[in-house]
Amino acid sequence: MSWLKLFIACVVLYLGQSYYLLSSNNVEKFLAEHNALAMQDPVAACDNYSDDVEVSINHDTGNGAWEVEGGKNEICGYIKQSQAALTVLQANTSGHLENLTVKTGFPWSKAHVSYDEINDVQMNTLGSISSKTHDAIDIKRTLTGLSIASVNSTGGVNSLGKP
Repeated sequence: MSWLKLFIACVVLYLGQSYYLLSSNNVEKFLAEHNALAMQDPVAACDNYSDDVEVSINHDTGNGAWEVEGGKNEICGYIKQSQAALTVLQANTSGHLENLTVKTGFPWSKAHVSYDEINDVQMNTLGSISSKTHDAIDIKRTLTGLSIASVNSTGGVNSLGKP
């Protein structure tokens, strides 16, 4: 009888933790930390993606489209290139998420998340860039936390400012 109680307690604990990890507030915190990490340490940010992540990015740059299709290698390369370009340009960035929705279902092992990401990039000699993307991602619960399982991102540059 005690084994059954222990088993039930473990299941309840696991489901409760899963429910918490995939809550809107925790997912928003995870995404904010991931975005900050991508700007500071893109190699570490790559650890937030599952090994079998599926990626589709189509961003308008003002001079054409930047498209990324593939898996973990492609998204990690994209993050590294973006961070390197911002470093070379000595750019300051700020951004936030709007219209965040998180949809989960029992047993809270994954969530479908959608949001608009608004970013402003200030470059001393080149001016500024404002962009807005719509992102739809799937996040799954792992034994150690959360992992991004798919990324679909569209949108891009809204405006260019002169220095």
